[in-house]
Amino acid sequence: MMKCDKIVDLRTYASINNTRKFFLDTNVLYWYTYPRFSLPNQLTRTAKIYYDFIDKLIAAGNPLETSVYNLTELLNVIEKNEYDIYCNLHTEIPITRKDFRKMLPERTNVGKIMKTSLNNAKGICKIIDFDFTQTTIHHFVDDFIKHRCDVFDYTILQYCIQSKNLNIISDDSDFSTMEKINLYTANENVLETTNL
Repeated sequence: MMKCDKIVDLRTYASINNTRKFFLDTNVLYWYTYPRFSLPNQLTRTAKIYYDFIDKLIAAGNPLETSVYNLTELLNVIEKNEYDIYCNLHTEIPITRKDFRKMLPERTNVGKIMKTSLNNAKGICKIIDFDFTQTTIHHFVDDFIKHRCDVFDYTILQYCIQSKNLNIISDDSDFSTMEKINLYTANENVLETTNL
């Protein structure tokens, strides 16, 4: 199993280099840009750690990036969360996600939330647009037993490695199985394994 080059505990890390570039994974974008979770008093303890860290990087002027694939995943997670919220508030009406998409008032509301989240992401990050190639998919399959990433995360991380954008902020433990990156995380399971 591969292992990333460096794992940094972002709970204790303080950036003194404001030119250091960081790449934000989807879970971090979700906590920072999604209106339902971007209010500090609404955040879970874990999400607040990432929220505060991103706030410090923005205040220091560190360049932040993410990719169109992270935004795609973010929009999917937002829609699912909004569907779950609707279902929890309307338990008397069992509906599928496809049914939820047919409800114009709800779809309009979800669309506004998505637009706000995208604008929030564009406000803090440079959005990287790159191709998802057959070559990368073949490499993913060839390397499959060497890491625990899904195909999207693998593709994103391969792009980061090729473009020398190696400082990745994520709570995803699978990222710790990818060589050549520096993982900035508060994921206690990942941090515990690095201290063994």
